[in-house]
Amino acid sequence: MLYKAIIFDLDQTLIDTSALKYWRDEFAWEECYNHLHLTRTYPYVHSFLDSLTAEKVAVVTNSPNSYAKRLLEYHGIYYDYLVAYQKHGRNKPYPDQLLKCAKELGIEPECCMYIGDDPNDIAAAKVAGFHAIGFCLENWRLEELIPYMPDGIVTDYRQLYTYIQLQSNQSIKLKANDLYEQALLAKRAGNGHTYMEKLKDASDFGHGLAHYRLAKLLGNNPRYVEGDKDPNYFMLESAKQMVPEAIYEIGYQYQIEGNKSVAEKYFRTAANLGLPHAQYYFGMAIINGVGTLDKSKVSYRWLKKAFENGLRKGKGLLEKVGRIVAFETKLKEHLLYEQGSAIFYLGWYRPEGRNNDLFSQEIIKVKEKNQTSILNFIAQLNRFIPEDIAICYVPSSDKNCTDTGIRRIAQNLNTNYAIDATDCLIRHASKEKSSRGGERSIESHLSTMVIQNRDKIKGNHILLLDDITTSGNAFKASEVLLLKAGALHVTKLALGKTKKQ
Repeated sequence: MLYKAIIFDLDQTLIDTSALKYWRDEFAWEECYNHLHLTRTYPYVHSFLDSLTAEKVAVVTNSPNSYAKRLLEYHGIYYDYLVAYQKHGRNKPYPDQLLKCAKELGIEPECCMYIGDDPNDIAAAKVAGFHAIGFCLENWRLEELIPYMPDGIVTDYRQLYTYIQLQSNQSIKLKANDLYEQALLAKRAGNGHTYMEKLKDASDFGHGLAHYRLAKLLGNNPRYVEGDKDPNYFMLESAKQMVPEAIYEIGYQYQIEGNKSVAEKYFRTAANLGLPHAQYYFGMAIINGVGTLDKSKVSYRWLKKAFENGLRKGKGLLEKVGRIVAFETKLKEHLLYEQGSAIFYLGWYRPEGRNNDLFSQEIIKVKEKNQTSILNFIAQLNRFIPEDIAICYVPSSDKNCTDTGIRRIAQNLNTNYAIDATDCLIRHASKEKSSRGGERSIESHLSTMVIQNRDKIKGNHILLLDDITTSGNAFKASEVLLLKAGALHVTKLALGKTKKQ
């Protein structure tokens, strides 16, 4: 057998102890003991355990030893070894308990399987070198478990039995693979009926790619759906087998529905599993998101992987992001940079000492639209500005004040090649200036600004300028609006950052 030890988490994995949650959270163990009758084993637990003849059975839990022993005894669950909460040791998500268990059983970690319902269980098992299986009764919890990249996920103990047989029984694995290959041969021969039947047969053995292809096939031919085994069922079953194509498809569906944060989790997982399309979309999600300097570099790495893995459509985007990385790397070499807000700036603006600080005086002159100071900053910035960039600025708090010094700088940067997008980000309602006590929140900016002339924004790298930044919220709000309007990426640059004395 591939697995010589099958090791379980306890609560919400072997036994449903949800009825004890209040007392467990309060560490009221005597109350737990008095209410063990409210707990139950999950369906097919005992029949599954009875099927394990050669394997060792163990339990590793963060619950106390006395509680775990009483609970297991109450439900008549036999085990070879138990590791519970360690008062003076590290508990899950650290791997220590699992490694201790494997050592006591005399079994190498790679021959152990651990089943748990929590991301911490998966994390501990993977670090320990165990085969990690997620357990969840409801498919909606896949979103929580899949990003931790378990080896597989099951929703009941019959499914766990099928999974173990497929993984460890060579004859069953060969049969499933043979049926899948027969399905592919039938498809190539144009025999649609045989293709579907062989896929179903391979799927019955738990073949992950068979699940995936059935999902796609039934999606295009819904009349062949039998009972509740619809395309969604097979796609989820495939994702539970950690088939990257299925995980990507689920993420793509979330993206279509507008749930980008969940979509990104699925894209990231499928990307880590090596799927080029997922690597492309994950790289695109990173560059399109609000983040720090490093996100452009991370995006570039994923897009490069997608291209190297054969996804040729990503070449154009890869080149664009490469130029963004080069631009921001150059800025970081020559300008000041605040990692937390991802804002570049030329120097410190000192409001209390501005009369004695030449740089602060220059920024004040820009606000006053002094042409010499404006030209001075244009000269400083023009040596960095690339050709294929759209230049925006953060508008004044006063909606009627549209001719500002920072706008004049933005309009005259690299005029031969850059896109003048200074008419895109507009203040449609005035707000009290932050320097005069006005609200500084991101929401106050979002509610008073809009995007116009989106054709200048969509798909472009934006350089967003401001004269002085303090909290960075005007920048952040502007970035959010620009990204929503379809900007590829926003680089934020201020002439000065406020420094209190």
